[in-house]
Amino acid sequence: MDNIKNSIAEEQLPWLIFSLCEYTYAINSKHITGIAVTPESITPVPSAPEIYRGIVNIRGDVYPVLDMRRLFGYNTLENEYAEFAETIEQHKSAHLEWADELKRSVESNTDFSLAIDPHKCKFGSWYYGFKSNSRSANQLLKRIEEPHTALHNTAELIANERREPDSPEKSRKTDELMQLVFDEYIPQITDIMDEAVRRYKSYYRETMITFSNGESRLAIVVDRVLAVDKIEFVDGRINMDKIFNSPYFRGVARNSRVEGDILIIDEKKIMDKAERDIPESEREL
Repeated sequence: MDNIKNSIAEEQLPWLIFSLCEYTYAINSKHITGIAVTPESITPVPSAPEIYRGIVNIRGDVYPVLDMRRLFGYNTLENEYAEFAETIEQHKSAHLEWADELKRSVESNTDFSLAIDPHKCKFGSWYYGFKSNSRSANQLLKRIEEPHTALHNTAELIANERREPDSPEKSRKTDELMQLVFDEYIPQITDIMDEAVRRYKSYYRETMITFSNGESRLAIVVDRVLAVDKIEFVDGRINMDKIFNSPYFRGVARNSRVEGDILIIDEKKIMDKAERDIPESEREL
């Protein structure tokens, strides 16, 4: 541990801090040659392991492109977004089904069969335990709670009206409640969900970082660059799980601009790995 600490302390250059899923990482800037938006034109290498997207030519130099999510066994960004969007679509449909069932129960004068408690419906069971990596999407989703709770309250209010004797006033109140459901609450919830999907996708500014040490070259793809700054090594981190104990990590650090632990990546090890996985003979465009 002392050797690691000393070697890190000796490096005076700042560190590039980035995110992958809910974790934060840092890599020393001494060999970084560029930071750019991940290009769409990446040439596949059929014989390369799946953790590589392929190779790119940058100013005449060929770089293997390593997907850091795949290297560490995370869900791909594309799959993560698709799963979130699909989940939101399912919950939009569930809200419409809930509203249609409420309408059916009113028209047939029968008891409403679905959840009245907003915490116990399909959406509520997911919503109150969900937290995405996108703070923007999380903040937006919080706005659903008010119309979602109001939506569920209409079922209870309508149930209370059913207990009253039939009258024009009873019908008027029930109609007003149903109008709120379809003209106000459902559209509000749907709009917030649609915007959450858009924000979820835009939160990730997938970035390609290129390295060269004079002999080897490598490009890595990360979710989002957070900062370029100095870091402070942290001693005594002995309870890291298998992700943190990967051979590609040098230790753990902190930074005043970033919350929580920062995992320090050993750039030499991932560059050496790329040399073994995609030798020079296969780096042809």
